[in-house]
Amino acid sequence: MDALVGASGRTFTPIPIDSSRGFPQSFPLLFAGRAYQFRLYVNVPAASLKDETAVIDLPSEGAFLVIQVEVEMPDATRQIRFLRKVVTDLEYEAEDIALIFPRQRVAVRNLNGQGDFGSQVIGGIALRWA
Repeated sequence: MDALVGASGRTFTPIPIDSSRGFPQSFPLLFAGRAYQFRLYVNVPAASLKDETAVIDLPSEGAFLVIQVEVEMPDATRQIRFLRKVVTDLEYEAEDIALIFPRQRVAVRNLNGQGDFGSQVIGGIALRWA
């Protein structure tokens, strides 16, 4: 995937989100010499789950994507750098990093399920002061 460019002109490195793994999902990422742990989950009202073939563009009618990012510290502990529901295309700054999530499309079948059902979540990370 190519680099992402935010509204600020900042260039973001793609985050390796694999939507076919479903949600929630968690993975490590080494970026700019630091180890980060990403956790993603989708909060969806029960009424949105009735049609199991539906694909939901987030955020939408009470449904949203939540991202948690932890950084590994020198003593091997982790500290939360970012934890919030995210809005499409909004650039977030958290300590020394910036994050963006321009595409948030999740298939109902990918909620607690894996497979290619049309989900597509795209995110990017950049150094805040680069």
